[in-house]
Order: sequence, then C-alpha cells, then structure tokens
Amino acid sequence: MGSTTATSQFAEWGGGGRSATCHAIENALSGYYDVTHGDGLAALLPAWMRSFYYVKQDRFKSLGRNVFGKEDGRKATEDFFENVGMRLRLRDLGCKIEDAQAIAELAVKSSPFLAEHPTPLGVDAIAKIYRDSF
Repeated sequence: MGSTTATSQFAEWGGGGRSATCHAIENALSGYYDVTHGDGLAALLPAWMRSFYYVKQDRFKSLGRNVFGKEDGRKATEDFFENVGMRLRLRDLGCKIEDAQAIAELAVKSSPFLAEHPTPLGVDAIAKIYRDSF
C-alpha cells in the first residue's frame, strides 16, 4: 500500500498543504548527484522540518507524540535517524555546498508545486535547506 500511495494524491493523508515538498527538493538533488532518494531524504528532512516548523507545529507535535511518544517530533526524528544509522549529511553523500543554488533552481523548475508549500519555497529558501543539510 505504501508503494501505491507514495506518488498519489493520498500522500496528503498526513495533513495536506503540500507538506510532501521535501520529496521534490530531494528529487532535484538525486537528479544532480548519484544519491538514492532515501539517503537524500534522510539528509534533508531535519533542515526541511526546521524550515517551516512554525507553520505546522501541531503536525510536528502530533508526529512526536503518535510515532515516537515524545513531545518534539523534529528532535525525535533526528534521534531516530541517529539510532538507525541514517543521520546523514549532504557532505556524507558526496554533495558540494557550492552547488546548493543550482540544485535549488532545478528543484523550482522541475517542481512548480513547491510554490504551494506552507511557507515560501523559492530558490533561496531551498538553497538554505541544502546548505543547512551539510
């Protein structure tokens, strides 16, 4: 079922609001480098979560309580990645920080729905997520 719904509209089950934009940001990264999608997501997710936490605090708190039994879903996610050996950084994946702007431009061009993210996700905001993931 997860494979079936991963790329469908059902991906909005978790609250909608185009909150699956981390995938689009990662797709541009994988298109630029030879990075597997899961590794790229693991490297980007903490910075992506921080980038719009103030808009979706209730969703992140719900994640923490319902999935991890903790109050802070962002920290619990990072701790989980650390515990399972997935707390990756883009530098660990062979990416270069000086490419952040170019990859962000690719993300915006290839995924126009990024403009519908709960916070503005233009080139500069995406480049910051990449840089924060190094």
